[in-house]
Amino acid sequence: MRFFLLALLTLTGTVLVTLLLLKDPGYVLIGYGNQGYETTLAFMILALLVLFAIGYGLLRLAAGLFRAPRQLHAWDQHRRALRARKLLDRGLIELSEGDWASAEKHLIKRARDSDNPLITYLAAARAAQQQGAHERRDLYLRLAHEAMPQADVAVGLTQAELQLAHRQMEQALATLGHLRTIAPRHAYVLKLLMKLYQQLGDWEQLRELLPELRRRHVIDLDEFARLETQVHVALLQQAPDIETLKLHWDQVPRGFQQDTGLVCCYASRLAEFGAQHEAERLVRTALHKHWDVRLVDLYGRLEAENPQLQMSVS
Repeated sequence: MRFFLLALLTLTGTVLVTLLLLKDPGYVLIGYGNQGYETTLAFMILALLVLFAIGYGLLRLAAGLFRAPRQLHAWDQHRRALRARKLLDRGLIELSEGDWASAEKHLIKRARDSDNPLITYLAAARAAQQQGAHERRDLYLRLAHEAMPQADVAVGLTQAELQLAHRQMEQALATLGHLRTIAPRHAYVLKLLMKLYQQLGDWEQLRELLPELRRRHVIDLDEFARLETQVHVALLQQAPDIETLKLHWDQVPRGFQQDTGLVCCYASRLAEFGAQHEAERLVRTALHKHWDVRLVDLYGRLEAENPQLQMSVS
């Protein structure tokens, strides 16, 4: 549009000047020292226009030559990025189809030219993981971090997922420990830590993590209740002595101390450590509040201070 308006104005101006010069071509005299040059005004204007056009053309040519290397470089980068994008698409499709080796090959072929190297290297790391190539997987994860250092959490989460999937527990623990220092409130970091502690059977660490899991709504309420019960049962079952057992029981929230499964677990462990009478009183109190066949069965096997009272309850 701008070019059209400029051409129209130029044409209009040329026509007006031509009409004026047809009436009177004018006269121009140029003197320099003892020399004098004379010509018509029309020829002078035409000469100036020609000189201006030549000068403008030379300037444009010089500017074009100056910009040529940069434009050529930009064109080459665009061409490389386009090829990389096509290979990324192909690699992601192969990754989804389970063709791990081919996916890795196509993903890394032009990874350095990709306009999204983070996604490229993370996908290549997953492909290498599926082939059991842990060294290549870690290399791609390192390259992903170097390509986009600000994506430290995304790279770390991918690394932790892959380590957990391949049961590299110590490495996963170190990765998630680092992630928790830089993103302590990240819900998915907490969820992966939860899974790791479950797989390790580290119930003490998981018990300390429970308040944060609830506060950040990492899992729904029903799943959280099941997890909390699992943690307390495991800690009661692993208690090496009666003092530790009672300490774990005191750490159980009062609402959970009414849970039948936890009561049965605690009473059974008390009986194992020789506190039969204390276990019997605990189960008898629980039966008065809630009749349950598990409590009845356990109560019948406990030694009571008052057998007649025990028989009446049973």
